[in-house]
Amino acid sequence: MKLILLILSIFVFGFNSYSQQRGTYSNFLLNDVYYNPAIAGSKNIHIANISYRNQWVGFDGAPNLLMGNFYGSVKNKGKMGYGVSLLSEKVGITQSTTFSINYAHHFKLSEKMKLGLGIQPGYMQYRVKLYDAVLADQGDDVLTGSVYSANALDASAGFNLYSDKFFIMGSVHHLLGKEIRFTSYNSNLDFHFNGIAGYNILFKKKNFELQPSVMFKYTQPVPYQITGMLKGTFNNKFWIGVLYKTDDAAGVSVGVNLKDRLTVGYGFDYVLSKLSNYQSGSHEIVLSFNLTKEKPTLEEEDDKLNNSILDEMKDNMEKDKK
Repeated sequence: MKLILLILSIFVFGFNSYSQQRGTYSNFLLNDVYYNPAIAGSKNIHIANISYRNQWVGFDGAPNLLMGNFYGSVKNKGKMGYGVSLLSEKVGITQSTTFSINYAHHFKLSEKMKLGLGIQPGYMQYRVKLYDAVLADQGDDVLTGSVYSANALDASAGFNLYSDKFFIMGSVHHLLGKEIRFTSYNSNLDFHFNGIAGYNILFKKKNFELQPSVMFKYTQPVPYQITGMLKGTFNNKFWIGVLYKTDDAAGVSVGVNLKDRLTVGYGFDYVLSKLSNYQSGSHEIVLSFNLTKEKPTLEEEDDKLNNSILDEMKDNMEKDKK
């Protein structure tokens, strides 16, 4: 029995090094508010979404990540952003649940460029279900009904520099970390750094947009990870993307935007390391709904006006020919 408890203790408390790691999404741009609180309010709409990731299917105790978000800007003006998030992550016999609120302020730097600064305070509960542990002594019920529970006050902060052409953002998570001493789990939290950048290449004649992007993640002492993604969008409706994570996985994601309101995305990635012998890949799905319709930009209104004038001129020319 002592041996079992020793192994369990090593697993529970040694596992902290992994549990400190925030979950990961393959399509980080569809879950950008998870990585950066400065996203809230960057668009003149309100969004509600839910996403689920089932990682390393077939591997016992593999991570499962479920997240729901609601965010937007005051009066849909894209200046003061706000939101709420609920996150649940389960890994083995451990589970963490985090509730966060979000505030961001967006500054207009030029006609086409803005800077968003955001902060996301929250509360985290960390639980270990000891009664789910597999014991060598099946008749030993010492751990029956036992749950290790801890809590922490958490916070994230970030910036978002963006325009219609590009975006550069960075964030720090578990910002309070060990500074909070009256909770039972803050002492286990370390800083998590994220950086995301991308560029939009628009081919108007073909109604096609190409978007290369990259994400950088680092948490001491875990080696940094870089994820590169190339995404193509057709008719502002259908999209497909491929991605690669350094020393980890490669994958593909697809999605569709229905009537500029509902976005459905699916992603699959497969581990390239030795872990591939024990799992059959990771799946994730994202459902996002625009609660308010985004107003067209001045450039889009000009394009619409010009197109209507050209169409009218063509009609008149055809009538004159007749």
